[in-house]
Amino acid sequence: MICKTKYLVLSKKKHLSYLFLVVASLLLAVGVFSHGRFIPKLHIPKLEKKQHIEHSDTLSVCLFYHAADYFVYQGSVIGFQYDILKQMEKDLHHPVNISIESDPDEMFVTALSNQYDIVCFDFDKTHYLPDYIAISNPVAYTYPVLIMRKKDSAYDTLPHIVNTAAKYQNKLDFSSLENYREWKVKHNPDLAIEDLMDMLVDRQIDYAVCNYNEAVTLMPFYKQLTIGPRVGENFPRTWILNTHNKLLNDSINRWLEEFKETNKYQSLCEKYLSPHSYVISRSFGKSRNSTSQYDAVLKKAAEKHGFDWRLISSIIYQESRFIPDLVGFGGSYGIMQMMPVTCERYGITDSSSVEDQIWAGAKYISFLCNIFREKVDTGDLYYFVAGAYNSGPGHILDAMELCKKYGKDHTKWVDVSDYLILKSHKEYYRDPVVKCGYYPGKHTVNYVEEVMTRYNGFALTKEE
Repeated sequence: MICKTKYLVLSKKKHLSYLFLVVASLLLAVGVFSHGRFIPKLHIPKLEKKQHIEHSDTLSVCLFYHAADYFVYQGSVIGFQYDILKQMEKDLHHPVNISIESDPDEMFVTALSNQYDIVCFDFDKTHYLPDYIAISNPVAYTYPVLIMRKKDSAYDTLPHIVNTAAKYQNKLDFSSLENYREWKVKHNPDLAIEDLMDMLVDRQIDYAVCNYNEAVTLMPFYKQLTIGPRVGENFPRTWILNTHNKLLNDSINRWLEEFKETNKYQSLCEKYLSPHSYVISRSFGKSRNSTSQYDAVLKKAAEKHGFDWRLISSIIYQESRFIPDLVGFGGSYGIMQMMPVTCERYGITDSSSVEDQIWAGAKYISFLCNIFREKVDTGDLYYFVAGAYNSGPGHILDAMELCKKYGKDHTKWVDVSDYLILKSHKEYYRDPVVKCGYYPGKHTVNYVEEVMTRYNGFALTKEE
């Protein structure tokens, strides 16, 4: 089976979010405790699983965006939990469809909805009974640490007010600190941990708390800050599993226990969770918003032609790794790797400057956007554009016509990509609706997946 993993930045379903937040709040308000466990008196509505999943054995996963768990490194999406999920995909022979969410409120709603097979989100799960939330075996462990400025000690700055970010619910213990009774916690429901870090640098606050795995990732951004004393016990990082999938959940838990005993797991911990991590320091020690030395011209050209600059950046990385004088198969050349006929159309020669090549590439991407904008689902537009950049628009339009003929959704890339692959079969490329003939579409489908995986990573990590 072809493992096709699609990475989506979730749209904000505000009305649904508010509904679930109200329900969750009512649960907390009317629940009672029995033997220290939370027993809700309301029933949490169960959402149907997403209908766009292609195969019945595909695992649908929602991963909360956090720098250590999901980021772009040298053009590839990697991360601690992301790599674990990809290893599980390989070991269990289940394709994994990963959606990314960056809003903690949305993520909390998702965790209670049974909408996914796995939800990767850290929050206090101890007060929920198994009927309402299924918790995996631990994926890893972490603990809360104090964050402060390097030149301060944990005892010098008064008053001892420790700031926590939105959705931080883990128990803190200041007993190891001097005058521990004087340490007070201030919760900031509207601020992310990065906001608190900025406030620390600007001396608006003196202390913050986050989990160790977050601190290791964020420190390269904040050279003035340091990780201080530990202020709490170890707690497990677990997944929320779908309560309807008992057999699948058992398989996931068995796999987690076995995988944590492997050298591969230990290497992932060292790779992402060590304060001396080469990947973390190389990725986050640089400008957090930069993709290349050409970002300024990329932004100007994309803005001029009405699309996201991070798309053209991802395409360039895929095509040339930003090597300006690269010559490819078939005569493609330059940073954009456009074919000679396309270059001629946009006035580009092999002696054109990199900036001129980028402007020409932006015009061509704009041309492709205009072809598909009114024909496809808005959220899938860049998938079609990336595919057309690789294959030419004619083959993509052929696959759309095949979709129409065979009753599939020609506005969705997930369906169109299937028929693009089928264009290598005689019964399809000789179909009367096909205008451009034979095409080995699997390469383009893989190309689109790689470009859009990187683009979605850029969309979360690089400012628009």
